[in-house]
Amino acid sequence: MRSLLGRSGLIVVVVSSFVLALIVGHDTWHRPIAGLPDAGQLMSWVLKFALLTNTVLGIRVIGQLLVTAFIAPSNGDHIDRHGRKLITQVGATSSVWAISAVAAAVATLSDVLGLPASQTFAPGLIPTYIWALPPSRSYLITAALAIAIAFLSMFVTSLNQVVIMLALTAAAIVSPLLNSHSATLGDHSLALTSSVLHGLSMSAWVGGLWAVLPFVREANFTVIKRYSVLATGAVITLMLSGVAAAYARMNSISDLWAAPYGRLVFVKVVLFTVILFTANRVRNHISTNSSVASLVSFELVIMGVSIGIGVALHLSAPSRIGKPFASAAEDLLGFPFPSAPNAWNLLAGWHPEWLMLTGGIVALAAYLTGIRRMHTRELPWSVGRTMCFTTGIVLLLWCTNGGVSKYAMVTFSSHMIQHMTLSMIVPIFIVLGMPVTLALRALPAVSDPQHRNARAWILAGIHSPYSRLVSHPLIVLVIFTFGLYGLYFTSFFSTLMGSHTGHVLMEIHFLLTGLLFAWVIIGLDPMPREFPHWSRLMLVLVAISLHAFFAIAIMQSAVPIGDAWYSQVTPPWIVDPLADSNVAGGIAWGLGEVPTLLLMVLVAVQWSRNDTRLAKRLDRAADRDGDAELREYNEQLARMNSQDEGH
Repeated sequence: MRSLLGRSGLIVVVVSSFVLALIVGHDTWHRPIAGLPDAGQLMSWVLKFALLTNTVLGIRVIGQLLVTAFIAPSNGDHIDRHGRKLITQVGATSSVWAISAVAAAVATLSDVLGLPASQTFAPGLIPTYIWALPPSRSYLITAALAIAIAFLSMFVTSLNQVVIMLALTAAAIVSPLLNSHSATLGDHSLALTSSVLHGLSMSAWVGGLWAVLPFVREANFTVIKRYSVLATGAVITLMLSGVAAAYARMNSISDLWAAPYGRLVFVKVVLFTVILFTANRVRNHISTNSSVASLVSFELVIMGVSIGIGVALHLSAPSRIGKPFASAAEDLLGFPFPSAPNAWNLLAGWHPEWLMLTGGIVALAAYLTGIRRMHTRELPWSVGRTMCFTTGIVLLLWCTNGGVSKYAMVTFSSHMIQHMTLSMIVPIFIVLGMPVTLALRALPAVSDPQHRNARAWILAGIHSPYSRLVSHPLIVLVIFTFGLYGLYFTSFFSTLMGSHTGHVLMEIHFLLTGLLFAWVIIGLDPMPREFPHWSRLMLVLVAISLHAFFAIAIMQSAVPIGDAWYSQVTPPWIVDPLADSNVAGGIAWGLGEVPTLLLMVLVAVQWSRNDTRLAKRLDRAADRDGDAELREYNEQLARMNSQDEGH
């Protein structure tokens, strides 16, 4: 009963703060100007509360899965009774989450089209438009993922399976956030990246605390300390992404007191400060049971208020005013046409893709932290490996944030430079840096049967059935081939280029495909299975042949590749799109074949060194035992010969 009252009280806090924030932000329903279409007061409030419910349930699910996978006690590689209870709750919560997401999709459709409920549910209208509109489509994706999570919860037994559900949950939370900003407001990449990081970090922090609450009541300080580590990372991400999100949506700092949107941001900052103070008190009392439970409950209440205000902010119009561009093409791009490209513009230009920039910096920082730990423990690490990894990250940051990334949006030839760098050059340097080996050596090797630490997670990932599947040479070849032929010779490429999210997903695909290919071919880091050198060499030969045919097909194409996109954003200095497309084929050949030949050389050198090491090992064995193996072999041949002569 007490637990029920606690949950009811938290719901009242969230709803009250949400409604109050809508009033402060002037985002309650207002009667429209005569003649303008409007969904009506009913559908307006249905939309608002559907979004609130969708957010709260997503936070609940991701928190339960995070705690099950990384914080709660486990039974080796499988979940224990605590985890089973949490997963059961995940199934029920996800089912309701799916319903709320569908309601949000329908209400969003009604709001966008300006149709009241009676017209929204007219026969044929919802099936016709609900998937065509990006905002409503995003909630349908969330609903589908929530249904998948609810279904999987009935069969989950291992921690690896929980992580798969966690990834689906993160995708379900992110989907609506990708429609939270207009490109015409400027800083589109920063706004979307900060929204995604802000939403995920808030969900992890609040949802994790919500799921850890039973362990707090049990005074399980081991679990509380593990959550504290997660919360620290989430808070840092939350602060940085919050500042970036506010910057991308406000005109100036004066909006914090002069504009309704800014005032909500200011209130949220104050609440965030209170939460940090409370969390610090919890950390100071973490070894005693005297006040931890009450402090955590108070922190959760303040978080509930922050959630209500955060959802209201999502519904509020930003105070930043968009600046119109000179043409419809520039509106589509979200930035003015760049000047005609030259070497300086391509190499030294700046067009940040904040997700890739953040990921690259974090990866390099983690690598350098690993090296520092190695030096602290007086363990050697090659300078050459460090230089290779650093070079790979620098190239990654350049091709996704430099001038070439801007020109890639308007010319196919620049896009091909970016693609080949991401998929063929960057991965070789990163894999030569042996980041997995560094992580396994730098992380503590202490094992705990009731908790899987970071090192154990890496080993579990390497030796999982999924890794064995995707690292099979035939699967690697299929993935590599689809990234070329399946993307560029279909309409899929133009579709992805038409949205910021699609473009970023394409970049991630190029990088991951290249890393998988280089990982299997080079074979320096641990793998699920060992591949003989001849099979790696054959894989490279087949891949280089397929890549050559791909490049030739582009060079000889009679129509520009990706014309459905590039024809809409053609800059004035492009006079022949087909010629630019053919140039891209030459770039694909040059930037693709040279790294692949380098891989062949690396495999050949490894094969030669392996044979040399084998020969030396056999020679040392022969010196120790007087070549006993050879003598035994000769004696066997002699016996066989004498038997033949006897017959």
